[in-house]
Amino acid sequence: MITKVLLLLLPLLFLSCGETPKDVAPNNAAQLIFEPSFKGLSAFLNYREKVEQRQDLKRIPSLYFTHKSGFTLKSEALLDPNGEILKASLEKIDTLGFKVTYTFYFLKEVLSMVEVVKSNMRLSTLKNDVTFVFYNANQSPIASYARTLSNGKQVPFKAIRSDQKTNSDIDQALQMLSEMQNQVGDFTLRFQGFDEAFNKKFVQFGNEAFSTNLAYAPNDTSVLAFEKNPSAFKKQTYSIQFQDVQEATGLQYQVLTVIQKSNATFY
Repeated sequence: MITKVLLLLLPLLFLSCGETPKDVAPNNAAQLIFEPSFKGLSAFLNYREKVEQRQDLKRIPSLYFTHKSGFTLKSEALLDPNGEILKASLEKIDTLGFKVTYTFYFLKEVLSMVEVVKSNMRLSTLKNDVTFVFYNANQSPIASYARTLSNGKQVPFKAIRSDQKTNSDIDQALQMLSEMQNQVGDFTLRFQGFDEAFNKKFVQFGNEAFSTNLAYAPNDTSVLAFEKNPSAFKKQTYSIQFQDVQEATGLQYQVLTVIQKSNATFY
C-alpha cells in the first residue's frame, strides 16, 4: 500500500539500511560524467539506469495542489510489483515560470540518490541547473555534484561541497511528497466549495495553505449531499481517490472517483 510505504520514508532517512546498490552491466548511465568520481559511483548510476528501464512499475500520482501564493505542486511514486517504492518525483512551478523537479531513487525503500533540476519555463533558450546528491547506508550525503546545461550541450558534473540549503530543500521536498501522497499534514483535505471552468463542474478540497480541484459528474451521488448543505461538511477531513485525465486539446485535470471521511475533524 502506498500509504504505508510513504509514511515510512521520512523515518527511514535516518536509519542504516545496510545495503548499497549492486554493480550491474555497464549501460548508458556511464555517459554521465562526474568529476572527480568517488568509489561506488558507477553502482549508483547503474542502479538509477536500471530503475529507469523498468517497464513494470506502477505509477501512483498525487492530487494537483495550488498554494495560496500561487505556486503549484504535483508528485508521483513508482512502485514495483511487490509494492516497493523505487522512484518518486515532486514538481513545483511558481507564478513566474520557475520550475523545480526533485527525483528520488530508493533502494529497499531507503533514499539512495536525488536529482534536482531547476529551470525557467519562460526562457526562450533551454537552460537547466542540475544537482545530484548521493547518500550512504547511514543516509548521510556522501557526494554532491552540479552543472548548468544550456541548449542540450553535455558538460560534466563538477563536485561541490555539501550545501546545507540544498540538503534542507531536499528533506522538505521529500516530506511534502510523503504528505501529498497520503493527503495528510500540510495536504489534509477539507471541503471548501464548488467552481466551474472549461464547461465542467469542480469540487474544491484543501486547507488554509493548499487547495485542489476535481471535476465531477453533475449526477455524482457522492457530491450531491455537499451541494445541498455545504456548511455541514466543512469541519470534516476527507480521503480522496481520483483519475488523471488529459483531453485531446491538451487540457489536464483530475476527476473525483471516491470520497471518504478520514479520522480528523476540525472545529
